[in-house]
Amino acid sequence: MRPPRIALVGNLANVAYQTCKFLRRRGVQADVFVNEGELASSASNPENLESGILQNPPQWLRIVSALPKPWPLRRSYSNARLFITLRHYHLIHSFCCAPSFIRALGRPYVSFATGSDLRELAVADTPRGHHARSIFQHAQIVFFGADRGSFDAARRLKLKNSFFPYPLIIDTDFFAPNETWRPETNELLVFHPSHLDWTYQGRDRWTKGNDRLFRAFAKLVKAGYSARLVYLERGQDVEPTRRLVAELGIGKHVETHTGNMSRAQLCQYYNLADVVADQFNIGLGVSGQEAMSCGRPVLVSVDPEVADLCYQQQPPVLNCGTEDEIYEQLKSAMSPEYRARIGEQAREWIMKHNHWKKVVERLVWHYESILGTHVT
Repeated sequence: MRPPRIALVGNLANVAYQTCKFLRRRGVQADVFVNEGELASSASNPENLESGILQNPPQWLRIVSALPKPWPLRRSYSNARLFITLRHYHLIHSFCCAPSFIRALGRPYVSFATGSDLRELAVADTPRGHHARSIFQHAQIVFFGADRGSFDAARRLKLKNSFFPYPLIIDTDFFAPNETWRPETNELLVFHPSHLDWTYQGRDRWTKGNDRLFRAFAKLVKAGYSARLVYLERGQDVEPTRRLVAELGIGKHVETHTGNMSRAQLCQYYNLADVVADQFNIGLGVSGQEAMSCGRPVLVSVDPEVADLCYQQQPPVLNCGTEDEIYEQLKSAMSPEYRARIGEQAREWIMKHNHWKKVVERLVWHYESILGTHVT
């Protein structure tokens, strides 16, 4: 008897591609469906992870004709073809907003909420919000990240189906500590790769709170500490951030990199940096976890209660959310010994929770529980 086939649909931030690659390594018959529209974003394009892969893609990487997000059911050839194709799979694992027709497939499905789809969209009183709620409420399992917003949304929606915090797979072989040469200096190098998103004042979505980092960093250098901040100019608040840097008078201590970095560049900068700054409202993001895998201390706001629920232990990070907290953690990070200790603990924590074998074993267990049979 052949093992069941698993379809992974939607590839925001290449999470589905990474998951599928390691499921295949474990022997699971899994295929990932990537929307052509997603390829336009380097963050969701498999080429960003493995250069040249789209020139000769493996059989398990299926490129789907461009469909409007979130792939609504329409009488188009491409949608009909996708619908028919997915009917040949035993289980659908959707990432972010699932295809609207997923329930009509007559197949069990699990849904991985990548963040704002659960925290913001699913609780909105709009047609798209109603659709997202329906998808989550009828899934066999809803996976979500370890952040307060997702927990609160799951409780608010009264999701009675089983749902579990889902750690992202971090490629710990690639994102690993290495000796990246840097001139000998006492200067603290802070790398901030997160999208710039901090000016929005509404209550219907979560921002990253980047401005607090810049204000805290300004305090640090004005107090006489030697430090440099490197950040990526990407996201909706590039111009406001430029103005903030000018207003704070820290331009000579700041370097920018326009747009996205390749995966290799990110790894290089993680290892060059003394400290990596993630985000200050939502919790650990992909960048923060990649940096931890490289053995770097990470500035990030982590909810202790949520961390205990998800991991039964606190992640070894420089936990901070307010401007003053970030400032105090930056001062602590001036100590090389302290940074080395936190960085070593960070790498160990990622190996324990985010190594591909740990995450895949958890997924396989859930898949087998739903299907009632082995998947390898």
